[in-house]
Amino acid sequence: MQSCGSHYPVGMGTTGARRRGQDERVKTKASIGVDIGGTGTKAAVVSEDGKILARAYKATDVHAGTKSIIDSVEDLLAQAAELEVEIQAVGVGAAGFINAATGTITFAPNLVYDDPKVAEALRGRTGLAVTVDNDANAAAWGEYEHGAGRGSEYVAYISMGTGVGSGFIMEGRLVRGLTGAGAEMGHTVIDAYGAQCKCGLRGCLEQYASGQAITRMAKEAVAKDPGSSILAFAGSVDAIGGEHVAKAARQYDDAARAVLRRSGRALGIGLSNIANIFDPEVIVLGGGVVAAGEAFLGPARDELAHMTEQQRRRPIRLAVSELKDDAGIIGAAALGRHEATSPITTRADRGPGSP
Repeated sequence: MQSCGSHYPVGMGTTGARRRGQDERVKTKASIGVDIGGTGTKAAVVSEDGKILARAYKATDVHAGTKSIIDSVEDLLAQAAELEVEIQAVGVGAAGFINAATGTITFAPNLVYDDPKVAEALRGRTGLAVTVDNDANAAAWGEYEHGAGRGSEYVAYISMGTGVGSGFIMEGRLVRGLTGAGAEMGHTVIDAYGAQCKCGLRGCLEQYASGQAITRMAKEAVAKDPGSSILAFAGSVDAIGGEHVAKAARQYDDAARAVLRRSGRALGIGLSNIANIFDPEVIVLGGGVVAAGEAFLGPARDELAHMTEQQRRRPIRLAVSELKDDAGIIGAAALGRHEATSPITTRADRGPGSP
């Protein structure tokens, strides 16, 4: 992608450009956060204290992900100029494997990036510092700075939507691994002979604790119990979704509660693995599946407590996301601001044999 077109004065340099004749009053400082998904690209101007000052939403072009990001950022830069807000940095959260040190998308399951060097393309277009990272990492950082993980240096974040994403912060630093593909708890195996996962393995946590997993298990349950109210809420087997399972469970439908209990227990096993590997102070749960409520969260909490007690581990605080649907954009903005002053370097980028 050519880095051509208009450059935006908002946030340039250390003080930000001012319109001719404008007085010298201090501007509000903010950053832009972008959360790009398969259907929509959400973005916002976010102040230093995590408040959203302006929003933009655009349908994602599945064949031109980078263009979708640039369009959203340009929209918000124009809004920021009207609000007299100084933009300091841009952060982008994207699904897939990301080389955060270069801001490059190395693998994306649901989008084609017309220019995988997203950070470079955005910098060329705007002149701003740009950070690109995994979407769950961005959301984890949002909860760490402004949400349920505030005050802790050891935070695990698990997002359960269509799939299962995760992000981990230890001693105030994101855990990325050698190549940027680390901390992917959704593809850790909890049942070696379990359901086939799209990643190529069997029995991944994602196959039991995600929205698509709950839908699959609900269809299996309805086949055995066609009188379940899951089917009444959905209208047909093909239309069954997680929301129908949650509604049925709230009416004490046995099949629905069994599905959510199975899914919640699987999550609890995954959380106990997190306790063993990362020993976090708090685990924050986010994503749409959390809305299933206690029929899902209760078994997860019980399984985690049971497994950690067996090992004589200390109790781990389990919290629900405070930022909810905005975790990704608030986190991306906060991460962009943070990394603008603390550039990411990894051993992989420094080369073999480097310290």
